[in-house]
Amino acid sequence: MKKHKILFSFLALLTLLVVIVGNYSCERDDICPPGTPTTPLLIIKFFDNITRIDPKAPENLSIKAVDVEELFVSEFNQDSIGIPLKTNVLITEFEFTIEQEETTNTDTLSFEYTPVEEYVNSACGFRVTFEGLTNSLVAEDGGTNWIKEIVIQEPNVTDETITHIYIYH
Repeated sequence: MKKHKILFSFLALLTLLVVIVGNYSCERDDICPPGTPTTPLLIIKFFDNITRIDPKAPENLSIKAVDVEELFVSEFNQDSIGIPLKTNVLITEFEFTIEQEETTNTDTLSFEYTPVEEYVNSACGFRVTFEGLTNSLVAEDGGTNWIKEIVIQEPNVTDETITHIYIYH
């Protein structure tokens, strides 16, 4: 009985010592604080092509990267979205597909940019921003693109607080 009390006391003291040493060995800059800037998403807002000022959500929008099987987003019905650009190449291509009743229409968009690595700190490491954003829309035969125009509002993707691209449809 006495051995159990001694063993229990020893284990409790050892656990307490490990917790204390663990807390003091962790420095403040070992943890990346919330709110630290990270690699930003490309922010896209959709507008009505006729009025040009009214936000308009595409119907049942699905987005996937070219040459990737899984969808990035499916059945999206809002007027803005953030999508990731690849950080290790100069071009990212996406297929934007809308489904209306029994019709499916896919438009392919290419985004070209220069990735720029920025050192944040030792806990957070690096983030990548994108400069000189340009885009191209693959034209479909017969002019059946559901996307009518793409306008770059901000060519440098450095944060997610502003819209970078307007898409009119």
